[in-house]
Amino acid sequence: MRTCSWWGWLILLAPSALAAPPPSPAQPDLQGLDAYVQQVMHDWQVPGLSIAVVKDGKILLARGYGVRELGRPGKVDPDTLFDIGSNSKAFTVAALGTLVASGKLKWDTPVVDELKGFRLQSPYVTQNLTLRDLLTHRSGYCDPLYAWYTSDAGDIIQRMRWQKPEYGFRTTFCYNNVQYLAASRFIPELTGQSWNDSVARHLFQPMAMTRTVSTDAAVAASTDVAVPHGLIDDKPAVLHRYWPHNMDIFAAVGGIWSSANDMGHWLQMLLADGKYGGNTVLDPEVVRAMETPQMLIRSGTDVGDEIRSWMPGGRFYTYGLGLFVQDWHDHTLVWHAGDIDGMASALALVPDAHLGVVVLSNMNQNDARFAVIARVLQSVLGLPLDDIEPALLAASKKAEAKTGGERKKLADTRVAGSKAPLPLADYAATYEDDLDGTARVELDHGHLVLRLGNPDFTGDLQHWHGNTFRVTWRYKFYGDDYATFDVDALGKPMKLDLDELSLHFERPSK
Repeated sequence: MRTCSWWGWLILLAPSALAAPPPSPAQPDLQGLDAYVQQVMHDWQVPGLSIAVVKDGKILLARGYGVRELGRPGKVDPDTLFDIGSNSKAFTVAALGTLVASGKLKWDTPVVDELKGFRLQSPYVTQNLTLRDLLTHRSGYCDPLYAWYTSDAGDIIQRMRWQKPEYGFRTTFCYNNVQYLAASRFIPELTGQSWNDSVARHLFQPMAMTRTVSTDAAVAASTDVAVPHGLIDDKPAVLHRYWPHNMDIFAAVGGIWSSANDMGHWLQMLLADGKYGGNTVLDPEVVRAMETPQMLIRSGTDVGDEIRSWMPGGRFYTYGLGLFVQDWHDHTLVWHAGDIDGMASALALVPDAHLGVVVLSNMNQNDARFAVIARVLQSVLGLPLDDIEPALLAASKKAEAKTGGERKKLADTRVAGSKAPLPLADYAATYEDDLDGTARVELDHGHLVLRLGNPDFTGDLQHWHGNTFRVTWRYKFYGDDYATFDVDALGKPMKLDLDELSLHFERPSK
């Protein structure tokens, strides 16, 4: 059981109580921080992590822990670059906010007014969807998940017209990366400037975020860069840096690379109502809009329950513009998480206490970030130290056990000694779907190989039972899946379903 805490409060007492001056303002004691961070990094097998804490307009703390890459000596420091994942979304909102403040755009501008080719399956939603709807995840359409991997990410907005809605329009919060990508397209449409150039000009440069970049070329040219990691066979391993294809396309959604020091500047600006270094970076009304609840997040949904587990203690959970907003110990808490293959980040703001924290790490889907965030907030605000890490670990292990149990059930369906009911060559074909893209099944030296749009999703097929095959992805981080072929009355494979990826394809009729 962990007994160390890392921020107490200093009480300065004069030698004589009779002559004691008024007590000095409480100052945070940093003793114990290193031990706590190192412990949670160990628990979540995190190779490297950096943190910045901003209080009352100043960077109170900026530190790095661990290594940039396992097996190599490079240490993480406050200037080490990490992919901040979906914490990039608030930058997209801020860049759009500069256009709103200048009168060139409104939050409630209909999407079709600016993106002429934009279309969803529902004609009503297509015509009534606004920029605000895109930015608050309330369209009724959820993220298409692995459809990102199956074709060129550049055309995924066009493919959304084939997606079916999960909920009614503006009824339920459901996270959607593609619609943030669509929102980012407003910038070149209105300015003729790319999203990358706009964010650099209007945000990175005025805030002296000199290390922060958003293109593949800039990351490749940078030094002091963290390498993504994930678990393969339950052991930490180095992963590819790019996901899913060209990160220049995806940057507005989850592809900004930044450091603890630079993100400290971002927190300072948000906590100062848009000002940095005495200059206005964002109109205060834009900051206020970002931090104002726009969409209620209901419990009882997968995403709603997961968000509550990350930042427990709230009575209400909402989404603003690019930021979550909730109540927390009589404060308003503004925060967001960021996940991308091999990287996990989180930031939190307590505006009425002029307090902000950011945590960057290079281990896939790890919740050490939330434990550190909570400990910082509790300590600086003088709240009881309620370590949320044990609950996060228990939830993670429960989810892993559930997933493992489901995979075992699938594995146990194998019929020993059985053979595919059709010649393997009959399964070899190109299977397509308007939303999910293309899957190619090829016969290669006597066995079947499945290829999706992303080369990492190349898998070897092993017959399992009937017309079902186990897929072993060659990029081991993605594990296994099961491919089931649906055969028509003439015995010809016409459909292909991938179980874990929830992808569905059909063979074109000729």
